Amino acid sequence: MSVVTLDMAAPVATVRMDDATGQNRLSPELRAGTIAALEQAGGAPDVRAVVLEGLPEIFCAGGSAEQMLGSREHRVDGVWEFLNAVLGCPVPVLAAAQGHALGGGFLLALYCDVTVLSESSRYAANFLTYGFTPALGATYLLPAKLGMALGTELLYSGRSYLGRELADRGAGVRVTADGNVVAQTQRTALRIAQAPREAVERLKAQLREQVGGQAQAAHAREIPDHQATISSAEARRRIQALYADRPVVGS
Repeated sequence: MSVVTLDMAAPVATVRMDDATGQNRLSPELRAGTIAALEQAGGAPDVRAVVLEGLPEIFCAGGSAEQMLGSREHRVDGVWEFLNAVLGCPVPVLAAAQGHALGGGFLLALYCDVTVLSESSRYAANFLTYGFTPALGATYLLPAKLGMALGTELLYSGRSYLGRELADRGAGVRVTADGNVVAQTQRTALRIAQAPREAVERLKAQLREQVGGQAQAAHAREIPDHQATISSAEARRRIQALYADRPVVGS
């Protein structure tokens, strides 16, 4: 059974990450399936926007312990390729992040062109909690999308924040009532899809050049520190202990 499904109801296609067993973690199967679905949706001439959904309880729980303890290729490079597939989609991708989004899963939501969060779900950039500094452009992305003060706080604190907390702090993303996330995202996607495909593509290309360039530069700066810290004995101890002891929402 596929962990990703695609609904091509043009002008808005919907990609659903549906790995309940794996809590929508960034497994090779989830990444490959989502990339393929984005390519198919983005290549359809009658599609002018794509909605990326997760499970009702979990949008994306980030990497697994095996990923965190594995090689750079397994841990970072494959995920970076995945995030670039979101940026590279020729039409806007909107994240309907109704469930929790943690670590790389939260970055995935923020790399989408439009991000919609739920008031009562939890969102975290919990890299320091596990003893290592982030990669994947996180040091650019969180301050850029959420605001400098709030984005910096998330990176340093490592704790999870309710969507309503982020809204109260003025986060630069939409936060809506539980149960309204998917509908709100679809409405926004349909609004975008009123524009001609060529105009939508050209605007996406302009914005992708700005975001992608800055994210790539941040990722390149982050890698040496990320590699040094995640390979430490303390980080490995924390990863093993925290993945064993904590439920996903408290990660």
